[in-house]
Amino acid sequence: MDYIREIIDASALDHVLTLPQSFQNQKVEILVFPVREQKKISELMEGSITQSLIGAVPHPDISPDEIRLLRVRKNDSTH
Repeated sequence: MDYIREIIDASALDHVLTLPQSFQNQKVEILVFPVREQKKISELMEGSITQSLIGAVPHPDISPDEIRLLRVRKNDSTH
């Protein structure tokens, strides 16, 4: 991936972005990278562990014992 690295006076960036006061009157290092295509969160989560946990707890007021019982019932092949 190509990028640009420059060391410039911080005041050259005044019209581009707001820098912290501690950067004033100093040289700063600038790294510029091209932006990669952004993906939707659903695409990033596809097949992930996080996605497998979504909806695992049907009600926020359910106890851990009730959750365990529901999971056992769900995974029990005799039902």
